[in-house]
Amino acid sequence: MKWRVVVHGVAAIVVLSCSSTSENVSASSQPVVTVPPLEGLTQVVVANEHKGGYSRSLFSENKDLDKDGCNTRAEVLERDSLLPVKKSGTRCTVASGKWLSAYDGRTWLLGRDVQIDHLVSLKEVWDSGGWAWSAAQRSDYANDLGNRITLNVATKSENAKKGEKDPSNYLPPLVSYRCAYLANWVAVKVQWKLSMDQSEYGRTKKLLQGCGTTSTTSTSSTTSTSTPRSNTSTTTGGVAPAVEGSTAALLASIVVENEHTSGYVRELFPHWKDLDGDSCDTREEVLIRDSLTKVQVDPFGCEVVAGDWLSPYDGARWSDKSNIDIDHVVALKEAWDSGAWAWTTAQRTLFANDLSDARTLLAVTDSVNQSKSDKDPSNWLPPLASYHCTYISDWVSVKARWKLSMDQSEYGRVKKIVEGCGGSSVATSIPSTVSSVTTSAPSTVKYVSPGAFCTPIGAQGIAESKVSYLCATTSATGAAYADGRARWRKG
Repeated sequence: MKWRVVVHGVAAIVVLSCSSTSENVSASSQPVVTVPPLEGLTQVVVANEHKGGYSRSLFSENKDLDKDGCNTRAEVLERDSLLPVKKSGTRCTVASGKWLSAYDGRTWLLGRDVQIDHLVSLKEVWDSGGWAWSAAQRSDYANDLGNRITLNVATKSENAKKGEKDPSNYLPPLVSYRCAYLANWVAVKVQWKLSMDQSEYGRTKKLLQGCGTTSTTSTSSTTSTSTPRSNTSTTTGGVAPAVEGSTAALLASIVVENEHTSGYVRELFPHWKDLDGDSCDTREEVLIRDSLTKVQVDPFGCEVVAGDWLSPYDGARWSDKSNIDIDHVVALKEAWDSGAWAWTTAQRTLFANDLSDARTLLAVTDSVNQSKSDKDPSNWLPPLASYHCTYISDWVSVKARWKLSMDQSEYGRVKKIVEGCGGSSVATSIPSTVSSVTTSAPSTVKYVSPGAFCTPIGAQGIAESKVSYLCATTSATGAAYADGRARWRKG
């Protein structure tokens, strides 16, 4: 069996290929199917580590295996640079470029400031099976350029902190990257038929469960289409079926139709609300979630005072939140034009404040967000070209998740970009806990009684007056109800 992984934000899909041959750990080309990381984890053998005998020289790293004059370090630096690299010397030494260390979100311009990290360290590989490999197999692993998740550009100090540790002892400081890191760890372990010890396996499993990867259990071919779009109306607050598959498959499930181009006003999407009743509105929640460092928050009104943000659209880093906008990846007007015009206010509120999938809302440079405005990908793409494939995959995921349509020009442009990104292999998944939406009015509506006790906190409801209500423990002004119980109040 051979696995590879494609990472999309906090959602990652492990790709498995099956071979009837041998214990050879070298790469091979086989048909693939997609499964979640937790399902991949079940294929890993749990065994005690092999202690003793390790020497780094046994892995022959930084070789020039393809005889082009550049060793593995130079190849990775050139591959992962956000800008064209500058080289020097006969050994293809990369002097400068622009690298983003995924572990801590830091950006570097000089090759000497970064290291190339083996995601699963050489000693960890030795202890979990590499001790039994041939010298050629160890060299293949140490210089693996066939699967880009094996070798990563990392900040020197962060790579030193990681050392030879597995996930039971180390996780990247950039919290938003941890789920992708764990999925990659599993993928590398399975691809190279490496074992895990009990503590490593238990910790990895527990963390992956926290990433929300247990809800998607089906296995599907990357060439198949995703769950068809249903014509059955459902009410807000229901649970939509999980949607899983490649970006191309999700795109194929989206309805293509003309946009509904009238009637939009931003106020139809109540946004920056405190839907979970924790005193932090959606904007502050995203600032807290996306900060690279621990934010400073004023406890009175939950206002973020300071943090550290990396804008994925342009690679700019900011420490002043006034330079940051919270972007709806699919703009509110775009959502209106492609289906939200038929939603209830409660449904539009859920979309405008969606924190259940990190792809819906992003902290980005304000000027870049303003240049994007309400444009779709036929008219705008992020200035950072290396982010285009991720952006398009996010766009398709949000559209499919909320059952939004595309017009012909949007669909054609997106399809072309997906194909250029390797659409059949860019895998994505959509959480199964999404509140479903409807593109037509429900035949029957259960109205809530304003002021009545309610559950669960954060639930949305509609009164007979057609006004939206929220289940909360505080009034609209933030005052806590005397009895501490949640009540329906205007949301």
